[in-house]
Parts: sequence; structure tokens; C-alpha cells
Amino acid sequence: MASIPVDIVDAFAEHPFTGNPAAIVPDAADLSEAAMLQLTDELQMEAGFVLPPTRPNADLRLRFFTPRREATLSGHVIVAAFISLVDRGVFRPVPEGLVLRQETRAGVLPVVLTAPSPGPVQVTFDLLPPRFGEPVPAAQVAAALDLPPSLCKYEEHRPQRISCGFDTLVVPIADFTAARGVLGDMEAIRRLADSLGVGGIACFCTEVTSPDVDLYCRFFFPSEGKNEDVISATSLGAIAAYCLDKGVIPRGPQVRIVSEQGHALGRPNRAEVQVHMDGRRVTRVSLNATGSVVLRGEFELLEARAAVGA
Repeated sequence: MASIPVDIVDAFAEHPFTGNPAAIVPDAADLSEAAMLQLTDELQMEAGFVLPPTRPNADLRLRFFTPRREATLSGHVIVAAFISLVDRGVFRPVPEGLVLRQETRAGVLPVVLTAPSPGPVQVTFDLLPPRFGEPVPAAQVAAALDLPPSLCKYEEHRPQRISCGFDTLVVPIADFTAARGVLGDMEAIRRLADSLGVGGIACFCTEVTSPDVDLYCRFFFPSEGKNEDVISATSLGAIAAYCLDKGVIPRGPQVRIVSEQGHALGRPNRAEVQVHMDGRRVTRVSLNATGSVVLRGEFELLEARAAVGA
């Protein structure tokens, strides 16, 4: 097999080793699905595989894998994939924005690559429109997070299942100290996520330390092989949808929300979400981010060989 290119890219970062890392294979046409999953498991980070499109209205096809399974959508992998492709000269962003369409399991979604001057390339993309599920009792969530039930709600609003392409339980945390502390035991969080049939738990707090930030967030995905993630774009979209739906943040036709996260993992970062509304209904959620290539290389996928006995 010929050598296959691979990059590791920090998404939501302007400098290496500060964002959420993803492995990107910018030309995965020669890889089988089994090889994609094995490579993702070997690297122990989420990965994106770029393929030729199968739909005539798409510029490329992206497949997303966690170490355990293929995912429908992964926001930080989208950022990493397009930063990788720009770095390799596949796409050339322009100041007014280069519009592309990516084919995913969730459908064909638009991506805009903008080259500001000066500044890093910006990747802007839409998530799936939010799908609101049922609320979950605060006491049930609080038991898994090892917090008082009174802290796991916003006013009368309870935690709720929401999906912007990835099923997430959105949990408001009413106390800043509690939100930044050690939140429960991961096995209890995993059992809660599995019992509800969600991929992870996204917590947010409206108490922040900086006046230009709206929310402090944390993301837990023990069922997907990662106890806490630096940032999850799909979960951040779900949090933004929750906040506008419940009136946690003032509503408007277009609302910009800035979040901070990653502090507990030593990789603090910020993200920007744009939420579009029709009256009280959230109609569109998009994110704007940049990224930084950490490693560029190539590999050969070697077949496993049986050990020779003595």
C-alpha cells in the first residue's frame, strides 16, 4: 500500500497544543472502514477521513470516527479537517469567504473558509438544526455529578436532551465553583449517559470571569472513550440552543454567544456560536473557529502478522 498522509490538528486554537486535537487523513480513498476505525483506536483521538464525494452537490466527503465507533458529525473534526486541507494547499481561502459543501452522514452541510488579513484562517460551518428531547429530573443528573439537585437546573428549567448532530444531555450548573470543580465519578456519568441513550453530558454555567464571555462549559463523554473533552462543537451548539430556547441568554433574530472551556484539562480556549431564531424558535446554529497543525506526516497501514511460536 502507498504511503497515506496524516495530520494532527488542534481545533479551536491559534497555536499548537492549545485546542482540541484530531487526526485527519486528507486522502483516505484507499482505506477501508475497518482500517479507519482501527487507526482511530490506535491514535486514541477522534479522527476525520476525507474522501471523494458521492453526491454531485458536494466538494468532498467527511467521515468521523471516535475510538469506539463512527459518528454522524463532529464539529472539532470539521475544523481540523479544513485547516489540514488548507495547510496542504487543497483549498485556498479568500477574504470574502470560500464556500464549500461537505458530504456527511448528516447530509450535505456548508462550510465557509475565510482568510482575514491579518489573522488565521477561519472555518465557519452549520450544525444540524437542534432537536429537543425530553427534560431529565435534576435529582437524577445531580446524583451522577455528585452535586445538590438545586444546582442542576436554571430557574425552573431542568436538564434536557438536545441534538445538533450528536445526542447530548445539556445540564445547567447554577454555581461557578461547582461547575469548575470535580464533577462526580466518570463511571456514574457513563451509566447516566448510557441509561438515557445520549453520547455525552454538556454542562454550562452563566457565571464567568471575563466580561466578553457568556458561558463557561464542560463536556463529558466516557461512553465514547474520552472522560472530558477540551471542546465539543456539537454539544456547544446544543448548549446554545438550550440557552436561547429557555431564555437563559436574551433572544434575538441572530445571537452571538462566546463560550470558554478546557480549563480543567489545562487547555483553556474560547469558541463563538451564532444562533438564528424565528421568534422563539431556534432555526440555525453555526460555529466559527480556527485551528493549528501540530504534526504532518504519512504512514503505511501494515497488516497484522501472527506471532511465530517457539
